Amino acid sequence: MKMLSKTVISKFNNVHNLNIPRHSISTSVHLYGGVKVKRRKQEMRVENPHLPTGYKDTSPTSQALQNLDQHYQQYYKKRWSSMRLALLSRPKYCAVVNNFAETERTMQVLEKEGCINIGQQFNINVQKYIGQNENNEKAEIKSEEEMKQNNENNVLSNEENFVKDNEKEMENNEDLMKRLSLKVEEAKDRYIDPEDRLVGDMSTAMYDFVPTSSLKGMEDFVEDSEYYSYFKTNEKGAVKIEEYPRLTFPKNLNVFMHHRNVLDLFAKPKVDLTNNLNYYCLDGGSLLPVLALDLAPGDAVLDMCAGPGGKSLLAMQTLLPAKLVCNEINGPRLKRLTNIFEQYFGHGPVVEDLKERVSFTKRPAQELYDYGVYDKIICDVPCFSDRHSITNNEDNMFCQKMIKNRLLLPEQQCELLKAGLQYLKPGGTLVYSTCTLSPVQNEGVVNMALKSLAEETTLQFVVNDLTQAVKPLGFMGRFYGKFQGVALGNLLVPHLSNNFGPTYFCRITRKT
Repeated sequence: MKMLSKTVISKFNNVHNLNIPRHSISTSVHLYGGVKVKRRKQEMRVENPHLPTGYKDTSPTSQALQNLDQHYQQYYKKRWSSMRLALLSRPKYCAVVNNFAETERTMQVLEKEGCINIGQQFNINVQKYIGQNENNEKAEIKSEEEMKQNNENNVLSNEENFVKDNEKEMENNEDLMKRLSLKVEEAKDRYIDPEDRLVGDMSTAMYDFVPTSSLKGMEDFVEDSEYYSYFKTNEKGAVKIEEYPRLTFPKNLNVFMHHRNVLDLFAKPKVDLTNNLNYYCLDGGSLLPVLALDLAPGDAVLDMCAGPGGKSLLAMQTLLPAKLVCNEINGPRLKRLTNIFEQYFGHGPVVEDLKERVSFTKRPAQELYDYGVYDKIICDVPCFSDRHSITNNEDNMFCQKMIKNRLLLPEQQCELLKAGLQYLKPGGTLVYSTCTLSPVQNEGVVNMALKSLAEETTLQFVVNDLTQAVKPLGFMGRFYGKFQGVALGNLLVPHLSNNFGPTYFCRITRKT
């Protein structure tokens, strides 16, 4: 053993003394949890946020993503993967030109950058759809006339054929009668005397005929005036839907967006010679609830949950409302809302007029008690805020302390919607909107609120189907409606090409 040990040691020494190049071996391998591997994994997560992680993350954003994966995958199936990737990617914005600043100059700058004027493009598409509908109607009328003409020709040809066939048949009958007619001598033998009323041994009168005085079952028929009363009407609380085929884009509302697949950001808004900011940037989905209102001159408008202020600003930029009430219960959001109005409307000759038309309140929207006051109402309720929840840990609905609030959301949304519907004048319109893909918080809340009001009040409401009305806005993104499984309202889904939304909006009108 001693000899072997000396031999091994001598060999080692010989090898050790040789000038063999040696490389330092890094310990930054997965087995030892090296710094380089950890950094590489972090970089991969940043570059590929849509890929699921292999470890359990308890952060609110991770909990939100797991929750959405679990529920939305079941509802949207294969479509969820593209929505998920878009939600985790940078959103796209629109620029709302301020009518209380240098409007024309701002529009020229945005047009020079190659931006699309959404209002102009909307009106162009509306004319295209009108032309297509007219052509379709003309084609239908022409086809109906051709069909009618063909039917008339067929009738004439049938009549001619019928006459010819009858003439031929009469000739055949005459020949047949001549061949079958009996001679007078033979006919006398077959003649039956009317006085002879018996045939064989049966007591049947050949000449007696008693017509029926009534049809069997006639007693079961009812009068026309009573007939329709037997049809059952819709169940109490059932949601009524009527098509609303066309929306009007306000001529004073100027909104710009970048082209499809262009994700450039707008430059920071600047103060111009009027001392007001030149434009306001917001998600393009926020434009849809305001458009769905179809505002008219002199409308009294209420924004029930107005913070942070984008939809209120849009409504005021139309220059149509005679009165705008911005209500927000959250203090910081209300402060931000008032700051926005100060920055965009606070200077210039129209300030005093705006102060008379715009008012701010800080009350629970369910406790405004302004019954039958407003022509138009924006009811943009608190929700999951999908995009914010999976990208930002602050004010996240999926943090541990918000579990109870998250579970009670649909109930709170329903109460807000019910209150807003009661604030409408007869013939007034409310648009319920969220920024979530959740079917429960979207059409589920609309269905629940309308059924509840039908049971508790005598008010009548109808949901306006905007599937046809939003077709001219197809260049903004993908809209889901009744043909994509959204039974009530419409949904703008996020997509990388035009990464707006998600935005759900449902137009509800109070019957007069």
